[in-house]
Amino acid sequence: MRLEWQKDKIDELTKERDYLKEQLAASLSKEPTSSVRDSSEVLSISSPSSDGSFDESSNSSMSTTSSDEDRKKKKKGKAKKHKKSKKHDQKQRTRVQNPKQVVTRYNKILRLFKRGGTMSAAFKRLGVDRNTIVATAPIAELFIVAPERYKELEKNKQGQKLSLFATQCAAAISADPETEEKFKAYKSSGKLLPLKTKKH
Repeated sequence: MRLEWQKDKIDELTKERDYLKEQLAASLSKEPTSSVRDSSEVLSISSPSSDGSFDESSNSSMSTTSSDEDRKKKKKGKAKKHKKSKKHDQKQRTRVQNPKQVVTRYNKILRLFKRGGTMSAAFKRLGVDRNTIVATAPIAELFIVAPERYKELEKNKQGQKLSLFATQCAAAISADPETEEKFKAYKSSGKLLPLKTKKH
């Protein structure tokens, strides 16, 4: 009876040993597969980071290109603005050719002066010198003070030079006492430019 029990125990231990061997062998055979899987996981994990770095460099190059384009556009815009302002200055500096243009230029200077500027600044703004304005001022002054008399003289102008027409306008102001008084009043009240000219 005792021998049978020992034999059963030995068989049981043998089976357990064989089972453990199988388990050990199975675990050893699985290790390479596991390491391969782990390495593939490492690769798959590192892959997004490499993609991310690629995206960053791509974004960087795109942003650089975009900033370059912006700079070019700004330069182009400045060039256009400069060109436009240059054309504007040239337009402003165009010489007047008739009494109407003289009056328009005079009124522009008068408006700038009334806004609190100086006559010198207004002359510079329109690209004209003081002497030119003084020489042609009687045309605009007569137009403002006595428009009806101005129209009469303008009808008889017949291709006269502006300098001669200005002289006639100055004479028309001084020839009529009422017009001359009005002229003085307008000048005192700021309706005319305070230009120092010869007596009309």
